[in-house]
Amino acid sequence: MTLSGWAAPFGRFLSKQQNKTFLPEFISEAPRFLYLCFMKKPASVFAAFLISLLIVRHLLSASTAFAQLPVPVLTCVNAEDDGTLTVSWSIPAGTFDGFRLFYKKTTDPLSNSIDLTNVTTSTNIPVADGLTAGYEVYLTTIVYGPPVQLSDESNHLRSMKLTVSNAGAGSGIARLDWNRVEAGSNGVFNIFRRELTGTFIQIGQTTGIFYQDTLTSPYCKSGSAGTDLYYQVEFSSASCVSRSTIASGNFFDDNLPEDPVLSFVTINSGGLAEVHWSHSPSADVGGYVVGVKIGLNYIDHAETGYTDVFTDDQISLPTYYNPCYDSVIYVLRAKDLCDNQSSGAINYQFPHNTIHLRGETQTLCDRKASLAWNAYRNMQPAVNSYRILRTHNGAAPVVLATVAATAADYYTYIDDEMLTPGDVYTYRIESDNGNNSMISSSCEIQLVPDPEPLTTFELDYLTVTNNELIDLTVSSDSPHLISEIELWRTETPGSPASKISTFAWEAMSPELFSDVTALVNETSYYYYVVALDACGFELEASNTARSIYLQISDLGNDEFRLSWNNYEDWGANLLEYSIYRVADGVVEPGWPVTVPPTVNTFNDFAGDLTANRTTYYVDAVRNDDVTSRSNEVLLPAEASLMVPNAFRPDGVSPVFRPRVRNIEQGSYLFAIYNRWGQLVFETNNLSEGWNGLSGGVQSAADIYAWVVKFNDLHGNHFARRGSVILLR
Repeated sequence: MTLSGWAAPFGRFLSKQQNKTFLPEFISEAPRFLYLCFMKKPASVFAAFLISLLIVRHLLSASTAFAQLPVPVLTCVNAEDDGTLTVSWSIPAGTFDGFRLFYKKTTDPLSNSIDLTNVTTSTNIPVADGLTAGYEVYLTTIVYGPPVQLSDESNHLRSMKLTVSNAGAGSGIARLDWNRVEAGSNGVFNIFRRELTGTFIQIGQTTGIFYQDTLTSPYCKSGSAGTDLYYQVEFSSASCVSRSTIASGNFFDDNLPEDPVLSFVTINSGGLAEVHWSHSPSADVGGYVVGVKIGLNYIDHAETGYTDVFTDDQISLPTYYNPCYDSVIYVLRAKDLCDNQSSGAINYQFPHNTIHLRGETQTLCDRKASLAWNAYRNMQPAVNSYRILRTHNGAAPVVLATVAATAADYYTYIDDEMLTPGDVYTYRIESDNGNNSMISSSCEIQLVPDPEPLTTFELDYLTVTNNELIDLTVSSDSPHLISEIELWRTETPGSPASKISTFAWEAMSPELFSDVTALVNETSYYYYVVALDACGFELEASNTARSIYLQISDLGNDEFRLSWNNYEDWGANLLEYSIYRVADGVVEPGWPVTVPPTVNTFNDFAGDLTANRTTYYVDAVRNDDVTSRSNEVLLPAEASLMVPNAFRPDGVSPVFRPRVRNIEQGSYLFAIYNRWGQLVFETNNLSEGWNGLSGGVQSAADIYAWVVKFNDLHGNHFARRGSVILLR
C-alpha cells in the first residue's frame, strides 16, 4: 500500500468527525503498511507512517476527553410484506442526541445508515428485497457535537434468510433452513406455508433453525410435476416477532405412509376371516392393502377404505383361501391419498395367521374326539394359552380345557369324554394373550360319532375248574369289534368291583377266560366282564354272575350237611342243582342227586363209606344243560390204617397191602425191609401191595419189617412201623 492508499481511511475519518470506529479500521491496515515500510523502505512512506501514528495518538487522547455514550439494544428485525424491514430497539439510559441505524445486505461489505431522534424506538428501512435477501443491522447513539460522537455498536441483528431445498429421496420433503435473528437467542420459530395464491397457514413449530415439511395430499404428483409451495418462518420471543424471507420450491407427495400394526386375525361365526389392526399414524392415509401369503410370496388380496378391520368375504378372488380349510397368513400396508403405500416392513416381518382347527373321531374308534390346530404367531402381547370350547347338541359352549402355548408349531388335544353316538359335538379353539384384549378364534367344526354298535355281549356262564380256578365263558355277536376283555370281581354284592386282569380277544365267540387268582375253597365271587375296542375304550359291560361256593359241616353220627350259595344270573333258566359224591376220584353209583333251584342244602349219611377219600361238589344246571360247578369239599373223616400180620403168596391172601382211609393224596409211602435192613419193596400207590417177590425172585419165608408214611386230611404227618410173616 502507498501513501495514497491510506488517504481514503483518513478521509473517512475526517468526514466522520473523530468517529471512534476509525481506529479499528486504521489498525487493521497497519500490518500491510508496516510491510511496505520495512520491506520496500522508501523514505517518504516511512515518514508518512510516522505522521499517521502521531495523528492516531492525538485522536486517542482527544477521545478520552468526551463522556462515554449509552449503548442501545436492538430487539427485533422483521421483513414486511412490501419487502421493507422494520427494526425495533429499547432506549438506553443516558444523554444523547439521537440514534444512527446501520444496515447492509449480509453479502455487502459496506453499510448504509439512518439517523433518528432520541425518542424513536423503531423504524422502517426502505429496502425492497427484505422478503428475498438477508440483512444485518446494528445501532449507535449519537451526539452531534461538535465534535460528533457515536457510541459503541449495539448488538447486531440479522433478518432471517430462509432457504428451501428437497430433503427426501424424491420430492416429498421440503427442508427449510434459516439463521437466528441474533446469535444465541432463544425463542420459537413458527413455520408457514402457502401456494402461489392464498394466505400463509401455520404448519409447524420448532426451536431449531431447520424444519422438514413432509408433504401429504392434496400435494400429489400431477404428471411429472408437483405444486409450487412458498414458505416463511416467524420468530417469536418475549420481545420480538420477526418474519423471515419467503422461499419456495416445487414439491409433490411421494412419501411412504407409516405401516399400520396388525392386532389380531380371527374367524367370525360365519366362517370368514377378520383382520384387525391399529391405524397408520400417517395423517393422509385413506385406505389399506390386505395381502395373503401364497407359497413363499405375499400377494395383494384386497383393498379397504379407512377402517381398522377387514372381513375377508372376497371368495371370488383367486387369492382367497377358506380359513376353515387351511391357515391363512395375512399382511397389511397403508395407502395414502396420493396412492403412496407403506413399506410393509412391520407386518411383513411379523404376519398374523388364522387358527385352523381339525378334528376327527375315527382314530379313537369313534369314541373320542381328537383335535389338532396350528399355533398363532406374532400377537402382542403374545398368546400364552389356547382354550378348547365344545357345544353338545346346540347347548351353550363350555370350556373343556386350556392348553399352554409353547414354541410348538402345532398342538393336539383329546376330549376326555366318551362321545355319545349320533350326538352333535361342535368344537372351537380360542387363543388367549393373557388379558383377553385380543382373541383369535378358529372355525367351528362338527363331529358326529357313529361307531358300530355292539348289540350282544354277555358273560354266558362261569364254573370252578379243577377245584383251583374259575373259568368264564363270554360270547358276543360282534366279536370283530372287541379287542380286549377286562375281568372285574367282587366278593360282596353292591361293593365296588376290582379289575382282576385284561385278556386279548381272539375275535371269536364264545371265548374262555380264567381267573387263576380265585380262592375257590374260601368264598364265592361276583363277576362281570367289559369289552374294549382297539382304542381301549369300553364298548359294553356284561351281566353279573356269581360262582358257587360249597361248604360241608359235621352234624354228628356220621351225618354231614352240604350248603352252597345260589348261582346268580340265570334266573328262571336255572333248572336244578346236582350233588356229586366222589370216592377216590370216581363218582359213586347213584349219584348225582338233584334238588330244586330253590334248595341250597343237602344232608348225607357217610357212616358206611369205604373209600380212602370222599369229596362232594355241586353243579348248577341251566335249562339248556349248561352247568356251573362249585368247588370240591372233602368229607372231614379221620385217617385210619389197618395192616395184616401174615400172608401167603400162593394162598388166599397172596398180596400184602395196608388198608388206609382219609389220607392226603400223594402223601402215601409203603416199604418192606428184610431182617438185614435191605429194601425189598416200595410203592406210593394205595392199591398196590407186596406179592412176596424181590427183584423177580421169591423171597424166603421169614419175618419182614414194614413202614407206612402218610398225611391225614388235615395235613398232619404220620409214620407207622410193624412186621409181617411171609408164609410158604
